[in-house]
Amino acid sequence: MRRVLIGAGGAIAGALAVLAGHALAGPANPDLAGRPGHSEPSPVPTDRPLRDGSATGPRIETDYGPVQVRVTVTGGAIVDIEALVLPSHHERSRWIAANLVPRLRQRVLGAQTADVDVMSGATFTSGGYLRSLQSALDQLR
Repeated sequence: MRRVLIGAGGAIAGALAVLAGHALAGPANPDLAGRPGHSEPSPVPTDRPLRDGSATGPRIETDYGPVQVRVTVTGGAIVDIEALVLPSHHERSRWIAANLVPRLRQRVLGAQTADVDVMSGATFTSGGYLRSLQSALDQLR
């Protein structure tokens, strides 16, 4: 009887740990969670191929300024991403635009998806970039 109780107690503890882990995981981008206008994007089925063309994502307001991108798709592949608007009011923002955004662009082109990690040191700007990009890609599905 004692073994049954210990086994049942372990199973309950394990289930609670899993549930607690899901509760602690939180949204995909915790920096934007709960802020007005910063909801998690609705998933669009990615099993549909990208249509050829260009699309402009929405202007995303971040804590450091707006971000907006345009994507070009050829042969079903992402071939170009142009940053139309980037934060530029602060020296740090200009540095991020010149140094980290091009690296983020290369990361996306290599992965062929907007589902890449934000750039360390540019969390808000890269988060806005990826949200605008994902919306543009959704227009081409």
